[in-house]
Formats: sequence, structure tokens, C-alpha cells
Amino acid sequence: MVDGSDRSATYDVAVGSKEWPTQTGQWRITQVVWNPEWIPPDESWAEQKKSRQPGDPQNPLGRAQLIYDPPRTIHGTNDASSIGKAVSHGSIRLSNANVTKLGRELMEATGVPRDSAFYRNAATNRKEKIIVDLPGGVPIRVF
Repeated sequence: MVDGSDRSATYDVAVGSKEWPTQTGQWRITQVVWNPEWIPPDESWAEQKKSRQPGDPQNPLGRAQLIYDPPRTIHGTNDASSIGKAVSHGSIRLSNANVTKLGRELMEATGVPRDSAFYRNAATNRKEKIIVDLPGGVPIRVF
């Protein structure tokens, strides 16, 4: 993560596999979704997959999702052992701790901060999906 010309944070991630590489390019992160639901994308690898509600332990999106180029997003994971590997279907995975930290930082940076009660609620009421729009978005470059 870069703030101006300074690197402000570095996170270990999982990226796309050889068969489903992470797309490179520039976009804007426009939303933070707390406790996202997973709806299988219209792609061949997901044809037999079942939707997963917020809080479902088998939901592959984890605790938060940062929307930039659906269906590719930055999201948490229900498989912490995947971090550091090229195993996703094009999305960028972070640990749940890091994606929630980053989501909070993006909300603060774009002028839509919440109080600590909001984050406690999102962490404890895992079945409640909460969408927060980021005014103007936050630039992202994937390379």
C-alpha cells in the first residue's frame, strides 16, 4: 500500500493461479463490503459451486471484500494457508485480519470513517452484510 510516494504497508497475498491469473491494470476500489456473501461468478470453474451467505464458514470471501473489478476483488479468505501462493481464480486474497484493517483504512482515507462500535458489530454479527461506498474510490494498480 502506498500513501503518496511512501510505502505505508505491505501485505502477504494470494494471487491467481496460472490457469486463472490475476488481471493486471489500474482501477479504483469503490466499496468495502463487510461480511460479504459469495455468489459463484459466471465462469467455468464455478459452475458446480454453491452460493455462500455472510458468516458461512465455507464462504471463500472471508470477513471483508474490497470491490474494484468484479468478479475480481481483494478479499479475505476461509483458507489462511493459501496466502503467499498463486491459487485464486483471479482475485487477490488477504488474511481476514489484514483485509479488515485495510478496509477500515480505506474508509477513513475516503472520508467515511465509522466508530469502533461499527467494527465490533461487523466482527460479531457475521451474518449481516454491510456495504460502504468509498466516495471517489481509491486508486489501485495491480502488476
